[in-house]
Amino acid sequence: MRCHSLVLLGCIALALVTDVARAQTAPTESPTLQALLLEVRQLRQALQAATIVGQRMQVTVSRMQLQVTAVARAAQRLDEARSKLAEAERWRKRAAAQLERFESLQRQTQDERDRVNRELDLRSAKGELEARTAEEQELRNIESDAQAHVQAEQAKLTEIQDTLDRLDKSLEGER
Repeated sequence: MRCHSLVLLGCIALALVTDVARAQTAPTESPTLQALLLEVRQLRQALQAATIVGQRMQVTVSRMQLQVTAVARAAQRLDEARSKLAEAERWRKRAAAQLERFESLQRQTQDERDRVNRELDLRSAKGELEARTAEEQELRNIESDAQAHVQAEQAKLTEIQDTLDRLDKSLEGER
């Protein structure tokens, strides 16, 4: 009987071990568990993607802030160039008016000594007008360069804004 009870006890132990083994492997085969694992993996991937997009957005927003500052600086330089150009134009017009007055006086002067003095004034006025004209042209070139710089910086800002819009749309698509 002892042998019989030992065999019976061995069978029960084998059955229990088999049930425990099935219990350990059965949940991995369960369709519900498989669905949950799949969903957890998908959520993890979505979270990783959202994190990456969020980081890209932060970098892009920082770049945009820097670019807004660059556009503002370029616009300020353009305004300064335009202001200097306007001042140079006023000085050139004054020099041109001065030259016309000297030419008119030269034509009206009869005395030879006065004509010599007027000739010196005319030369000085012509030199002043040439200098003011050259200065105005140089400032026009500076203004043109400043305008091109503003446009280039604005184009960079537009590109960054477009990138931010694309990132925003990609986030909307994931929702």
